Amino acid sequence: MKFKKIVGVIAAAACTYVLTGCGGGGGSTPPAPKHSKWTVLVYMNAANDLAVYSDTNVTQMEQVAPNSDVEVIVQWKQSTKVSSFSTFNGTRRYRLVPNGTGGMKRQLIQDMGLTVDMGIPQTLNSFIAWGKSHYPADHTAVVLWDHGNGWLPKFGVNLKKSRPSFSRDESTHHQIEVWQLNTAFQGQHVDITAFDCSLMQMAEVAYQFMGLSDYVAGDEESPPGAGYPYQRLLAKFTANPDQTPRQMSKAFVDCMLEEPTYASEKIEQSVIDTSQLSSVGTATATLAEALIANKVALAPMIPGLRNTVQTYSKSTNRYFYDSIDLCTQLSAGTGISAVQTACAGYITAANSAIIWEGHNSHSANSHGLSIDFSPSSFFSSVDTDYKLLAWNTVTGWDQWLSIAP
Repeated sequence: MKFKKIVGVIAAAACTYVLTGCGGGGGSTPPAPKHSKWTVLVYMNAANDLAVYSDTNVTQMEQVAPNSDVEVIVQWKQSTKVSSFSTFNGTRRYRLVPNGTGGMKRQLIQDMGLTVDMGIPQTLNSFIAWGKSHYPADHTAVVLWDHGNGWLPKFGVNLKKSRPSFSRDESTHHQIEVWQLNTAFQGQHVDITAFDCSLMQMAEVAYQFMGLSDYVAGDEESPPGAGYPYQRLLAKFTANPDQTPRQMSKAFVDCMLEEPTYASEKIEQSVIDTSQLSSVGTATATLAEALIANKVALAPMIPGLRNTVQTYSKSTNRYFYDSIDLCTQLSAGTGISAVQTACAGYITAANSAIIWEGHNSHSANSHGLSIDFSPSSFFSSVDTDYKLLAWNTVTGWDQWLSIAP
């Protein structure tokens, strides 16, 4: 399984500048390439057990036919102390450039040394700012590459044995939590943010991007370790650079469904229009009120729902369920009109926010947006963190989870 996530901090140590000078940490940079139609910024935190897949993914990028209207920039960290599969030690920035034979090749722009922490939000913010400044474009897509664990924070002291939210830098033992996304994207609005991570397409996560990113692509499921097949994904950018961000975001769904080696895997991918999430939040608040008011009557059926609703990597500390399947089954299983009305309202709002969705038969009842539906016996251990989410401020969903049977 691929549990990816983000991290970042550029330490004060000096960078080694190659080809285009120092970016993101001071110094000067020669004139940027011409204004493009798209810049794709890949934040590749492979300072963990995913290192082997990072080289696979960059090699896939090199298979794409170049197009001067599309820039692809990768900030890539590996650590030989963490993984024997690492091919270098430290953090580097690469630009994909034409190789002269119809494909592309990685061009080292900057060797940032050994002190960059990809597990803090400031590092991610710096990369986005640097990328937008030096590779300006009509539209910007940011791909967050690493382990992921939905909205959940880390568990335990030993990070290697925990499942933090995303971007786990095992060389620094830091990771980015979902409620830190405002810091990670502060002042850096982008068109598309895509999680090449597990389990991140949750209402709790997507809501955090309101005002930060117009569209959020991601997976309710835990995808194969190699994640996005980048030769397919980026080919859609280079072949159709005039597409709108809404149209282009569908590439993240299609590339996963079109990859033949993933046919036997659990595949689900969707895109959320963040401008529609306010209605989802309002509908969730109404649903929470209905569930709380009817807790006693619902108590016998709630535990059973956790066995029948589409779930994702369920464990004793993870209760993520497809929110539309949850509301559909909840409504069908009760005669309480307030609950049925609230479920219908949620389904309508969620369907308006989910603009693209695709899944295979191994994730059959997926619709594109999951939600935490933990029992109170577990939720009590994470409720303090849940309250840090912008989502919870609007929905009060924690009030239901804190008493859920």
